[in-house]
Amino acid sequence: MPLGSRARHVEDQTKKPGVGTMSTTDSSVDLSAKTTSDVTYKIAATQQERAAAFRLVYHSYLQTGLGEANAYGMRVTPYHLLPTTEIFIAHCAGEAIFTMSLVCDGELGMPLESVYDEEVQRRREQGLRLGEVTCLADRRAQFRGFFPVFLRLSRLMVQYARRQGLDELLVAVHPKHARFYQRFMDFRSIGGERAYPTVRNHPAVALCLDFARIDRERPESYDTFFGRPLPDVLLRPQPMPDAQEAFFGRMIDPTFTLAPLGSADCFAKGDCPELMAHVA
Repeated sequence: MPLGSRARHVEDQTKKPGVGTMSTTDSSVDLSAKTTSDVTYKIAATQQERAAAFRLVYHSYLQTGLGEANAYGMRVTPYHLLPTTEIFIAHCAGEAIFTMSLVCDGELGMPLESVYDEEVQRRREQGLRLGEVTCLADRRAQFRGFFPVFLRLSRLMVQYARRQGLDELLVAVHPKHARFYQRFMDFRSIGGERAYPTVRNHPAVALCLDFARIDRERPESYDTFFGRPLPDVLLRPQPMPDAQEAFFGRMIDPTFTLAPLGSADCFAKGDCPELMAHVA
């Protein structure tokens, strides 16, 4: 499947004084000449890979009204610096074309606790090991192969989550996109519509994917994600080195709201708009 039918440059919406002008929606790579077989999926390990993911999220959120401009041209949150967080990327010819992050419950909890703290705490009290999928972004304006790339990167993420012993995955999505996650991926609702401060108060609902339940019920999409186990080498954690932590720590988005530690322990237009739905 071709990755691009119109590999065109998208206007950089962040070319303002004092704001980085490197746009992840601009690309020197002609994606129309590439196919899905040219895409590599991995957990980000290098500073360059992490920076590419942060830039992709930053520009995607800026263009869809979920984020605000900053001087670094990256969306970095405190959770990204934790050893319990991994950044998943799909790249083609050296360009990041899709990313998502998995924040495992730990030192700072999880991002959606800033809005759904009681819902998360109830699950902790049941002894469940939790993780949140967040910071999803892509270059969908430049390629048609968006959906299969999403599926393959998601497969890597969910198999990693299971390897880490997680019981459930949580997401915060825009209400109008929740049906896709529920219908196709069998997520269930755990929290009603609320304003989400870290994405400029856009509305969100909280959803949950229970691994034990889908093992029993085997929804239609089950084999897509779990039918073929991925090689161990792809599922190894990639902790952020101290030097990278110091580098990216200077760039943390000042508008990002941490979870309430005292109470909880510490999309661009495209072919499938449902998937630009993560709001955290």
